[in-house]
Amino acid sequence: MTIGSTRNTAFQTPGSPPTTATTTLLDRLLAPSLADGRRRLKMRVALMAAVVALTLGVVTLIFYPLATNVGGEWLGGSLGVAALSVVVSVLTAVGLSPVLRRRDDRLLQAASSVARHNIELLAVLGKLTELRDAETAGHNLRVAFYTLMFSEALGLSPAAVLRATKGAFLHDIGKLVVPERVLGKPGPLTPAEQIIMQTHVQLGVDLVNQAEVLNDVAPVVACHHEHFDGSGYPQGLKGEAIPLEARIFALIDVFDALTSPRAYKPALSIADALAIMSDESGSHFDPTLFDRFVHAVPTIVRQLPRDETVLVTMLQERLLHSFDRFTLWSQCLPEEACGNER
Repeated sequence: MTIGSTRNTAFQTPGSPPTTATTTLLDRLLAPSLADGRRRLKMRVALMAAVVALTLGVVTLIFYPLATNVGGEWLGGSLGVAALSVVVSVLTAVGLSPVLRRRDDRLLQAASSVARHNIELLAVLGKLTELRDAETAGHNLRVAFYTLMFSEALGLSPAAVLRATKGAFLHDIGKLVVPERVLGKPGPLTPAEQIIMQTHVQLGVDLVNQAEVLNDVAPVVACHHEHFDGSGYPQGLKGEAIPLEARIFALIDVFDALTSPRAYKPALSIADALAIMSDESGSHFDPTLFDRFVHAVPTIVRQLPRDETVLVTMLQERLLHSFDRFTLWSQCLPEEACGNER
């Protein structure tokens, strides 16, 4: 299947069970992180047991003579108590091991399920938005891929890459509730219809703010039509007052529109698209980001899978690692087990 197709068999219908292949993929990708977390937990338990044993032994050696007052017999008795304390601590640590293993097994199942459902939710919502406009088939997948790759090329943290990519998936979610007479109009919009169309931004923000798993994409949804010089909408934000993820997406959105075929125009080459965009560097686009984009985008486009199923799988793999570490794992384990990365 090519990206230009309006059908996408890689996505499952809402409510359908996940495919065995997808479930296996997610379990395989989560397993290394969970295994690492398990090792960290076991090390912490062993260390705590050792510290407790050592503390009990030292305390016993110091205070046992004062408590017993049995002259020369204190050494053997205190050492015996200390040894007993060590044995009890070790047995406690050994006893905790099966509990930790059962906990990890349940955690693997829960983490796999939640990550899978999060990714499927993004895919389904993005696809629903596309289906209201046949000319943008494949758009959300491509801009999600471009955003992910460019954000990584910029050296953003995995948490920021995740936010930006989720925002790319859902940037136009507000169009789900724009009237069909406006959204599907074949000709130019009237001024009144343009105002209605622009409401998709606030409608989208209202939608994503209703779910905790989605509300971190609100900056992209709210600001993807803002311009660097303040001439955009709906707030007229200017410069770095526009969230970084939204400034990144502004580049991606226009680039994909220019390089994709539409009923009213052919697809432009990368060079021609960048030439047009260069005229808006500093007005529509962040000039610093645009310069970085010019150098990065040829490589990124070469890596774009032409088969939509392959593209979906690639996005699943890349997004899953981010969901695992920053959305799921940080909620399931102490911060130290997550490597303190934010």
